[in-house]
Amino acid sequence: MTVAKKEEKMSFNLKDVDHWGEATGESADTMRALRRVPARLGMLDADLASLSADVVRYDLDIAGRGYGLVSRAKDMEKNGRREDSRVRALLKRFQAAHLGITPQNQAVRARYDAFMDLIEENEGEPGSGKRWNIGRHRSLCALRARAALAPENLTQEEIDRIGREMSADKRKGLRKTMVFLNGLFGLTNELPELREFLPAVQLAPPAGSSWARRMDWNGLPEVFRASFDAAAEACVAGEEDLAEKMLARIEAGEDPETVMAEADERGTQEENRVGKPTAAREQYRLAVTWLVRVWEDEGNDVDALTDIRDLFQKPMIEAAIKDQTARSRSAPDLRDPLASTTLKTRLTSLRTLAKRGLEDMKAVAVIRLLQAQHYDVPRKKLARTGDEAAIYMEVDRIFGSLRQRPELANIWSNAPRRIADAARGKIERARLKKNRGQELTALRMFAGAAAYAVQMSRPMRPECLRHGRIASCGDAHSNLVRTAPGEKLFTFRFAPWEIKNDRWVTVEVVGDDAEILREWIETWRPRMIELQKLDKNNVYLFPGAAQPKLEEGDPVVLPRGSYSPSAFLELWRDSSKVLGVHETPHRIRHVVALLILALRPGDYAFVSTVLGNTPKVAEKHYGRDDGQAAAREARAAMLAAHPDLFNQLTKRLSHER
Repeated sequence: MTVAKKEEKMSFNLKDVDHWGEATGESADTMRALRRVPARLGMLDADLASLSADVVRYDLDIAGRGYGLVSRAKDMEKNGRREDSRVRALLKRFQAAHLGITPQNQAVRARYDAFMDLIEENEGEPGSGKRWNIGRHRSLCALRARAALAPENLTQEEIDRIGREMSADKRKGLRKTMVFLNGLFGLTNELPELREFLPAVQLAPPAGSSWARRMDWNGLPEVFRASFDAAAEACVAGEEDLAEKMLARIEAGEDPETVMAEADERGTQEENRVGKPTAAREQYRLAVTWLVRVWEDEGNDVDALTDIRDLFQKPMIEAAIKDQTARSRSAPDLRDPLASTTLKTRLTSLRTLAKRGLEDMKAVAVIRLLQAQHYDVPRKKLARTGDEAAIYMEVDRIFGSLRQRPELANIWSNAPRRIADAARGKIERARLKKNRGQELTALRMFAGAAAYAVQMSRPMRPECLRHGRIASCGDAHSNLVRTAPGEKLFTFRFAPWEIKNDRWVTVEVVGDDAEILREWIETWRPRMIELQKLDKNNVYLFPGAAQPKLEEGDPVVLPRGSYSPSAFLELWRDSSKVLGVHETPHRIRHVVALLILALRPGDYAFVSTVLGNTPKVAEKHYGRDDGQAAAREARAAMLAAHPDLFNQLTKRLSHER
C-alpha cells in the first residue's frame, strides 16, 4: 500500500462507513451493529465520526467492549462477538472498495482448510498417542482469515504485512502460530503429507508494527560478543564459581584480607539467585542489544565495538531510555512507558550486568539514578496525581452507564447467579464430551461466579480476594469463620495486616450468593484442584500455583498456592463476558456504592460502612455536586424499568445494616 493510501486510510471514519453502507445496501443487522458502536463506548451517536475506520483500531479500541450497554440478549457475549464480526467484515469491504485491497481468494482459504484438517486428524486426548492435543489446528485460524497466499506460498513479506494489520494482542497469537508452523518442518519424515503445505523456508514471527528494528546479534563483532558472554557468565555464576574466582585473585597476589572482606560482605548481602540461567542470559542480551541499536542510531560504527563497557556510559543509556519512552508514547499499539515494565526490565538487566558482570559500581549508580529520574519518580508522581482523577472518571463512567441502561443494576446485582448458571451448562457439556480442557475453562467461570458473590457482598481489594483462605496453614490463619449449625451463610474475617486501612473487616455472604459459594467450595473447587494437579491441601478459596508476595510489615509468610494477579484478572474478565459488561474487581466497589445510593440517596455513612472508608471520602467520590439528586434520578429510572429490582438489592445488603 502506498503512503498516499495509508494516509487516506487513516482519514476515513465510521461515519464514512455508515454513509457507504447505506448507499450500497448493506444488511440491516450490519448497519445496526455499526451504529451501536458509540453507545457501547458511552459516547453520543454523533461521535461515530470521531472513530477510525481502520480494522486494527477497531480491534484495539472497540471490539469486546460494552455489549451489556446495548444488548438485551440472553447470551450477550455471543451476540456481541457476532456484531463485532459484522462490523469487521463491513470495514474490510469498505477498504476493498476505497483502497483497492483485494478480498481473500477462496481457493487460498480452501488450502488452509485442508492444512488444518490434516493437523486435526493427528489430534487426540492426552495419552491417546496422537501427535497433538485436541484443538491444536485452531492455531492456524489467524493465517486462514488474513493470508492472501496459500500456506505453501507464504513469504516473510506476507507475514510482516499480516502482523502490521493486527492489534498487539492478536499479533502475539500470530507469533505463536509461526513458532508452531516452523516446528512442523521437523515432522515431515513422520508426516510426509505436511510437505505440500509448508513454505519453502522457515519464516520469522512478525515484529510489532511500532517495535524497534531487529538487530542481528551474530553479526556483531566476535570480540564484543565474547565480552558479553564473560559478563553474563559472571552474573549467573553460583557460589562455588565465586569462591574459585576469589581464590584465583589471592593466588595472583591480591591482598588476602581485602578479598576476604569482600567475601564477608557478599555473605551478609541477600542477593537474588538466578533460577533460570538461560532465560537470564537472554534478558541480558536483549538489554545490551537495546544499547547497540541506540549506538548505531547515534551514528557510531557497530563494527568498532570491542567491549560492552563502551555502551555502559550515561549518554548512551539515557538516549536508549528516551528513545524507548518516545516510541511507546507515540505508538498506538504499544503500552505507555510508565504502565509497561519493559523499561524497568531492561534497566534491571543492565544494572545486574554492571554490578556482577563488570563490577563497575559507577555504572550501577548511573543506571540506578537514571531509572529513578525517568521511570520510578514519574511513575510515583503519576500515581499520586492520577489516582483521584482516575477515580472520578471511573465513577462518572459507571454512573453514565447506569443512566444509559438502568437494567445494568439488575445484571450486576444478579451477576453471581447468571455466571454460575452459564458455568454449569458449560461444565455439563464438557463432561459429556469428556473434554478436560473445556471442563477446566468452565470451572474457572464458576470460580468467577464465586468471586462475584464475595465482591458484591462487600467489595475488597483484589489482593484480599486472591489470598482469601478457607483453612489455616501454619501461621497463616483461615479467613473463613466457622458458622453455627443451621446457618446458611459464609463469614470471612480479614486481619488488619491484610487490609489497606489497617482494620478488621468482616464479609458475610448470604442468600443465593452463599449457595453459589457453597457449591464452589464443596463441589467444583476440589474438581478444579484435581484437573490442575494442585496440592490437595491448598488453603486458598481460589486455588492456584503462585507464591503470594510478602509485603513490608506482613507478620506471616503466606503459603504457595494462590492465583497470580494476572491469572485472576483473566479469570474475572472471562466470567464477566457472561454479563456483557466488564468492570475490574476493584471497580466493583464503585458499582456497589452507586447501587446503594440509588437505594438510599445521600446515605454516605452506609456506603462508607460497606466499602470500609469514611463518610467524607464516600461523599467526595460518589456525591460530587448534585450527586444526591443524580442518585435519586437514577433510582427513579431503575424502578420504572425493574420495579422488583430494589427488593432484591435490599435483601443482598440487609446483612450490612
